[in-house]
Amino acid sequence: MRSVVVLIGLAGAACSEADESSPSAEADSGPKAPVAVELRAGYFTYEGEPLKLLSPGGVLPVRLASQGGYAAFVGARVTGLGPGPVGMAAELTDPATGALLVADTRTVRLDAAADGAPGVEPSGEDAADFLHLVACPNYGKRMVHGLEWKLTLRMDDPSWAGETAIAVVPTCVAGSRYLRCVCECEPDYFFAKCGAPH
Repeated sequence: MRSVVVLIGLAGAACSEADESSPSAEADSGPKAPVAVELRAGYFTYEGEPLKLLSPGGVLPVRLASQGGYAAFVGARVTGLGPGPVGMAAELTDPATGALLVADTRTVRLDAAADGAPGVEPSGEDAADFLHLVACPNYGKRMVHGLEWKLTLRMDDPSWAGETAIAVVPTCVAGSRYLRCVCECEPDYFFAKCGAPH
């Protein structure tokens, strides 16, 4: 009886080692490929407004940001993804040279699209659910206001893969801060160039 027990134990060990080294076991333990989603770029100007989708060459509003400076608040309508928090990144670059003007990366909350369209998007109730591209003051060499720039939005989450790029024209919002905004969006900004700090 003793010899039979030993043989069974060895056979069991051999089976266990074979299972662990089998291709299916390795596949199960490997990282999963990210799921592809589709992004459409958009923006909002003030809290409470829904996401507005951008068209190529469209105006991207730039306004005074609570943290200082003048910012564009951008987001995306994403299809292939459910509601909830997700990492996203955005950047504005010079379309001719690729030089980076400004970038932001953050976790945003996406809800069902406000107009009933397929996909999820930031609700517009909280600026924290948009990426903040503080483009001005502009320390670069190219005017921000009124010129075409390249806006890129992409997923910043290992579970999801998606990116979109579109030509936009950052434009200061009309109002009492308009001239100050335009001044700070001019190239080669220096401290107090446009008057006393905010």
